[in-house]
Amino acid sequence: MKLVILDRDGVINQDLGHYVTCPSAFVFNEGVVEAIALLKRHGYLVAIATNQAGIERGFYTHQTLAAIHHRMLQTIRQGGGDIDRIVYCPSYDDNHPWRKPNAGMLREILDGYGIQATHAVFIGDTVRDMQAGDCVDCQLIMVKTGKGLTEYPLLPTPLRDKVRLATHLLQACEWLVDRNAVD
Repeated sequence: MKLVILDRDGVINQDLGHYVTCPSAFVFNEGVVEAIALLKRHGYLVAIATNQAGIERGFYTHQTLAAIHHRMLQTIRQGGGDIDRIVYCPSYDDNHPWRKPNAGMLREILDGYGIQATHAVFIGDTVRDMQAGDCVDCQLIMVKTGKGLTEYPLLPTPLRDKVRLATHLLQACEWLVDRNAVD
């Protein structure tokens, strides 16, 4: 089984610098629907692991987040893709085991599919994302969308050496599909 785990804000949707508090505020990054469809056509499982501290901070509810994700999934499915699982952490406590850079959400996804982390790819746009993926030994790709362009230089050197930098999600997914065709 091939598994790609995606961060949401900045990777899938535009990071507007504030919380997405309703479905109409969710705006896809260019090429994302096509990228996810490409992965699905090539047999990948696709999951999302996203920090959603806006819930605990009172900006929106679990129900609102479900509505946002419902709209997101509708658009992805209309484009020929799908998301197999969404895991989120509503806490803003950095010590919460599921809040990135901690790896609880990634472990939950990996354990749920019985996949070793070394056989999974985590794609994110922040140092916290890369740290979470590194905690479980996922292959790491950082995209320049969202905060990626400004955060990539902030990666500590040992971690940066493990990260491949992509312009956007579609480029990252094309790399994965091309690499898999050769493997």
